[in-house]
Amino acid sequence: MTWRFAGANFDQMHMNTNLEWVRDHPDAELVGVCDEDPETSTGSLSDAVSDLEIPDGDVYDDLDACLEESEPDVVLGCPRNAEHAVFVERVAAYDVHLAIEKPLAATLAGADRMLEAWRDENLFAINWPVLWDPVKHEVRRLVEAGTIGDVLEIQYYGGNAGAPPDGSWFYDPEAGGGSLLDYLGYGATFSTWFRGGELPSDVTAETYVPEEMTVDVQSSTVCRYESGLSTLQTSWRLLTNPWEIQPQPPKGYEIVGTAGAISTRDREVPIRVTTEDEPEGYAVEPDPLPDRFENLVHYVIDRLETGEEPEGPADPTFCREAHRIVESARRSADRGETVELVE
Repeated sequence: MTWRFAGANFDQMHMNTNLEWVRDHPDAELVGVCDEDPETSTGSLSDAVSDLEIPDGDVYDDLDACLEESEPDVVLGCPRNAEHAVFVERVAAYDVHLAIEKPLAATLAGADRMLEAWRDENLFAINWPVLWDPVKHEVRRLVEAGTIGDVLEIQYYGGNAGAPPDGSWFYDPEAGGGSLLDYLGYGATFSTWFRGGELPSDVTAETYVPEEMTVDVQSSTVCRYESGLSTLQTSWRLLTNPWEIQPQPPKGYEIVGTAGAISTRDREVPIRVTTEDEPEGYAVEPDPLPDRFENLVHYVIDRLETGEEPEGPADPTFCREAHRIVESARRSADRGETVELVE
């Protein structure tokens, strides 16, 4: 079977890569692309049309016209953060499957609107680009295997050299901009995945908003668990973008357990492990992933053809639970006080 895909909105630059994955999959066909507000896009519809040789008749500036006329099986969505709930509600009116770009939503209320609107019989998945990275899966396997004992704390550091381009919606708080929403979802979602779904009891967060800006360029979130404190930090103040040159300090995770630790921040190796038996540590090369984790399009098609549900960070219900950390951090930073994890 050939699956018909449409790509809607280019607010996230990842859309161009997502469409390339459609082109490259032998069982996928791109039948329509849409960008309703090119002025806010950080991706490029014109580049996609040129690079993928998309016919003019398959290019739209209205989501409803795109879905009605192109009749896709699957929609890949990249709206800006604050528009996720409205976007999902619009797409839910059609009998299609959907994968939407991270984060799940700008707010927990928005996440709940998305889950309430979606039809249970259709696939709904979240695209975290790092989910296709074997390192993240190997870390989870190591934790699940008890390599470092019980998890006591997780430290996360994520960010880039500033959300491109300057002046984009990433710098608009009403659009869901800021480094906290841009990167804390990664730390919250994947640390919750590594911990087997365990969530903190309360959250304390601070953000830094420069005088000349209206969104934060830096955030620090402390999560209190029964076992101790975990810290999740985001920044747009790095010298380089990690997809070009690994910055200093490097992005990644430090996981401390009762019998060892795991790091993905060592610039020399993918994963470094220390244990009681090997306190000097050793490098771990991640195992190859199953074919479905090749990329988003491979994953969506596999889930559709096997009838299996999205797993872990690809599952919007799982992401909703992890997003409670992000929502709590946002509220804590706004109020200047520690808050209990929101429901």
